[in-house]
Formats: sequence, structure tokens, C-alpha cells
Amino acid sequence: MLRSGKALQLVARHAQFGHFAEALGSTGWNASQTRGLGGDKVPEYWGKPSPYTEGTAFLGTPTNHDQLINKRPLSPDVFELGSMTQPHYKMPWGALSSIANRATGAALSAGFAAAGYIALTGDLAGALASFKANYPLLVFPTKLIISFPLVYHYLGGMRHFMWDLHKIGNQADKTSLLETPRVEQSSQILLGASVALSLLAAIL
Repeated sequence: MLRSGKALQLVARHAQFGHFAEALGSTGWNASQTRGLGGDKVPEYWGKPSPYTEGTAFLGTPTNHDQLINKRPLSPDVFELGSMTQPHYKMPWGALSSIANRATGAALSAGFAAAGYIALTGDLAGALASFKANYPLLVFPTKLIISFPLVYHYLGGMRHFMWDLHKIGNQADKTSLLETPRVEQSSQILLGASVALSLLAAIL
């Protein structure tokens, strides 16, 4: 019984130390923190005798557990480790809409900053008129590229307001707007409506 109590204490201490090391790495204090197969995410004293614990050998921890941990892939990860083109998991509509919401927000920030800089240092209206006169074939795609982030991010914000204010209800009755099928459905509607409204705005 005493041995079991010690085991629980060791597991709790290791968990706390692991969370602390992960948080420390995410703050940027640990410059060597890298994302890889295990890598620096394994605490220095993990499973070993140390000033903090007697180790975990009595639990049957393999002597080469450090090497085994280093070979274990991290999860979840957006892309396959070592690749920036092959997704690690199938991306559901909810995840895609969330990523698109953040991407359009970043695009809007960059676009408004650029427009503000032109307006402060030159003539924004003149620059737009010159662009229309010199590149007439690019007017429609440019308007579409500008209108889509505006429309998508606005509609996405309205959806978040609905999620925040809507009565979530009992999870057992499956009536919440945050149930997976309803999130998938609203994500598809959000994308379709944004594309249609963006095309309409670009045509006008």
C-alpha cells in the first residue's frame, strides 16, 4: 500500500514538472525548445533518480525510456512531423473554418495597415484610380480578394456571438450549437455564404 502511495506521488510530481517545463518552453525563455520527436519536451530527470524523486524503476520503467520517448511522435500536430504539406489528421470543417477565421483576421490587419500607410503618406484614392486604369483585368480578382476576408471574418464574428449568447443546454440532449454536426453545418454555410457575398461585392 505504501509503495502504491509513493507511485502516485511520483506520477503527480512528474506530471507537475512536465507541465512546468512545457510552459517554460512556450514562453520563449528556453531558446532551445524545438518541436520534434520528443526532443526537449522530455524533462531532464524524467523517470530517473534525482534530488526530487527516487526514480520510477520500481514501476518497471525501461532503462532506455529516454530513447523510446524521443521516438514517440507528438500529438496532435497539424502536419506530419518533418513535412509542411502532408496533414497529420483529416481536417474537419470546424477546424478549417477556425483557421480561416484567424487567417482572414491577419489579412485584414495587414490590409488596413497598408491602406492606412498609403493614405498617410500619399493619395489612397489616386492609387486606386491608377490601379483601375492601368490593370483593368485585375480589378475583379483584387476586389474578390479584398471582399472575402471582410465578409468571412464579419460572418464568423456573428457566429461567435451566437455561440456566446445561445443557451448551450444539457449536453445529453444534443441541442447545443457547439455539437459537432451543427458546427460542421454552420462552417459549411459560413464558407458558402462568404463566397457568394464576396462574388456579389466584387461584381458591384
